[in-house]
Amino acid sequence: MNEIKVVIVGLIALVIVALSLWVLDEPEIIQDKEIEITIALGVGLLILLLDRRADRNIHEIIHQQHILVNQTHKKIDEQNELIKSLHKISSSSHKDHVGNGDYS
Repeated sequence: MNEIKVVIVGLIALVIVALSLWVLDEPEIIQDKEIEITIALGVGLLILLLDRRADRNIHEIIHQQHILVNQTHKKIDEQNELIKSLHKISSSSHKDHVGNGDYS
């Protein structure tokens, strides 16, 4: 919301400058340069607004990916623990069969 306020203040300032140029009836050369400066400031404000929006969107995407990576990590840990417990059960049952002399 802050960037909207900055853009609105910037646009109001641009309108005030344009009106003052029109009222003061300055020479054509100065007026052309000031109009170019006014256009450049307007484009700069637009770039600022778009940059901030893109930054916020990138931050949201990074946050969502962080959550997804954490969930995936938890699932991998759970699967790793399951594999370890299955391996222990398998190795203990294999020792029981070898200890009894049962080779079936």
